[in-house]
Order: sequence, then C-alpha cells, then structure tokens
Amino acid sequence: MYRRQFLKYMGSSGLGLLLSRQSLLAQEAVPDRFWISVNAGGGWDPTYFVDPKGNRPRLDGRGPVNNYSVNAIQSAGNIRFPSSYPEDIDPPDANSPGHFANFFPKHASRLLVINGVDTQTNNHDSGSRYVWSGKIESGYPSFAALAAATTAPSQPLAYISNGGYDNTASLVAPARIGGGDVFQKLAHPNASRPTADVEKRREYFAPSIYAGIEQARMARLQRLKSGSSLPLKRSQLDELLMSRVGDNNLHKLVNLLPDRVSSGLEGQAEVATAAFASGVAVSANMHMGGFDTHGNHDQNHSRRLTELLEGLDHLWAQIELKNLQNKVTVVVGSDFGRTPFYNDNNGKDHWNVTSIMAMGAGIRGNRVIGATNDHVEALKVNPQSFRPDPNGIILTPEHIHLALRRMAGVPVQLSSQFGISGQELNLFS
Repeated sequence: MYRRQFLKYMGSSGLGLLLSRQSLLAQEAVPDRFWISVNAGGGWDPTYFVDPKGNRPRLDGRGPVNNYSVNAIQSAGNIRFPSSYPEDIDPPDANSPGHFANFFPKHASRLLVINGVDTQTNNHDSGSRYVWSGKIESGYPSFAALAAATTAPSQPLAYISNGGYDNTASLVAPARIGGGDVFQKLAHPNASRPTADVEKRREYFAPSIYAGIEQARMARLQRLKSGSSLPLKRSQLDELLMSRVGDNNLHKLVNLLPDRVSSGLEGQAEVATAAFASGVAVSANMHMGGFDTHGNHDQNHSRRLTELLEGLDHLWAQIELKNLQNKVTVVVGSDFGRTPFYNDNNGKDHWNVTSIMAMGAGIRGNRVIGATNDHVEALKVNPQSFRPDPNGIILTPEHIHLALRRMAGVPVQLSSQFGISGQELNLFS
C-alpha cells in the first residue's frame, strides 16, 4: 500500500520524472559496485584521532599540538589513535560506537588511513573542491559523480547527495536529498505526519477515497495522451505516466528503508545503502558540518568526531545488513586540517595538511600510509612503500583521485576530459 503511494507520489515531484527514466531509456547492467564519499565539513583535525601527536611540547614554544596525553596514544593493529580525551572536556559516553577506544579496535582491520595529504590551501571552498574532485580549480566533477557517470549514468538516482562538494559537470543529475526522511514523506503522501509511526500518521483521506483520486489522475493523463499528436508532448506524457506507475526497483527501495529513517549521518547511510541494494543508485555523498572549530576546539571537535564515527559505524552496519560489504567503497575526508597549536580562544585555525580514511571494497585495511612530523608538516614518502623518504613525494588529493579513478574503472576518455596530473600510486590495495 505505502510502496504504491510512494511510486504515485514520485510522479508529482522532480524525483518522479528522474526515476521514470530507467523504464524509458536503454537498460543498463545492474550495478554491483558502489561508492560513498563522507564529508566532514569545515576542516577536521587529524591529530585529534588518526594522526595523533599528544601534548608533547613544541620546540618553537607555541604549545602542544594536542591537550591529551602522549601516553594515551594506542594502536589497534597498525592504526594509531588516542584512547582517551583531554581532561578538561566532557568525553563521549564510554559505550558510544564513536568513542575512539571502541571505533578503532572494531574497524581497524578494514580501515586505511592516509596521513600527510597536502591540500595546498586553507580556504574552505577550494579545499573541499580539491579533496573531493582531485583538482583545486573550479568546474571539475566530484569523484562520486565520475563514478556514477562511469557505471550507470541513466540510473534513476545514480548520484545521491546530502551536501558537500557535489559538482557533476553535467555528467549525471545529482539527487539532492536534503534529509534522511525525504523518502518517508514521499512514500506516504496521504499522511499528515509521514515520518511518524504507522499508527500515528493520520491519513488525509480514507484509503478508498485516495485510491479514487489517483484513478482520476491517471485517467486524466491517459486522456491528455490520447488527445495529443505531437511526438514530444506524447513522450513527456509517457514519462509522467511511467513515473506514476514506477518499477520493481522503487518498490525495493521503499521496502529496504526502516519504518522511520534516522536523523543525521545514520539516516543518510540508511537511504544510500537502500538505494544501492535496490539498484537505483551507485554513488552517494554523506555530509555533516561543524568541524570549523576556531574556538573551544577540544570540546567541540570531540563531539563532532564522535558523531562522525557513530555515523560511520552505523553506515558499515547498514552495508553488512544489505550484504554489500564486498561492493561498497567508503572514502572519508574534510576540507583540510587544523593548526598544530591553539589560538587565544582555545581553538584551532585552518591548516593545509590533512588525512583521508577509506574502507570497504578494494581497500586493504589495517594500514597507515603517509606521514607528518611533530609540527604536522607533510613528509615526503617513497611512492612504493609510502614510508618517509627525503627523496620521495608529498601526497596530494591528485594522488588519491588518480587511484580512485583507476579502481572505479573511469574510462580514459572521461578521465582525460577532466584530467588531473600526478603519479599513479597503488594507494588502496
């Protein structure tokens, strides 16, 4: 009942026309490879979790990089992290899946950390663009858009975006969801409270009356089509009719969503993985902000990182629930890093050096590659071993994206159209 309402309601929205394309265009192979970009908007502090430094005094007298103890730095496999938090903040709940002491031991075996990535900027717009497209200049598509265009450019919701850098360069049409509960609202157009529990939704019309309204709408469309002789108009009416009818993939999408979609990153994860499992999407942006901590850095950053890691933990649970763990690649990043010292407001300002995390299909986990020194300056690394090497290279977003494009099988012609320079490195496997 609700799935049918969802499909019919899609016809009265922009998403409905987009979703109908699959039935009108040539069928593509069912996607079996999926991509998620998780954006920590504002510029995160890698030294607070995946590139830990601790409170060792700096030689230049500018204070410690962090306020947590050097002795708190532990390892889960090869992944280093602080197991405790600064003493002057309220730490997260000890049982939270986003607590460092819980998240990293649980996920270290599948996690790759790339430290010492030089974004060459401390500007939010250019940093986000560089990290997610591999190019600091404007106009380049995000990797998620390239992946969608490579695998299934005419899939209904090929590229789902919840925010962050999502330029597509017109390769695909991004579906900007705007909230995890949007599908609940679309699925229950006859409900005054579509995101409430079933018994509290309160329908506007009785089911029999609402069904009659829908039948009248469909009959009107059929009359318009039969009375039109212009090919373009008939084609447009065909699309509208198809969007009212829908297909099996859309039934699957609604069926795979929980009764109530969660808020925040958790809800974004539920929608993205349901869209993947139902075959209507191949890539997604997940996004949360709040990392631009120019004041009260330790407390504010701790809270946001906890929420981020809770979201990643929930994302992986959803991936496993839908049996996609060998098909989904997750990349996590931010605009840039934060200064290796505190300002007068106990905050941290913008810093060009950052870190990237990755997990899932195609990622060899339990690894840390790249490095920074005690002042969080990117170190040159050997391009084969990725260990510090004075004769090596500085890692940049170009290196990340060249490796991602190769893993995603982006065609040479498409990659050349949005060319990025740099040495191809075997970062992920």
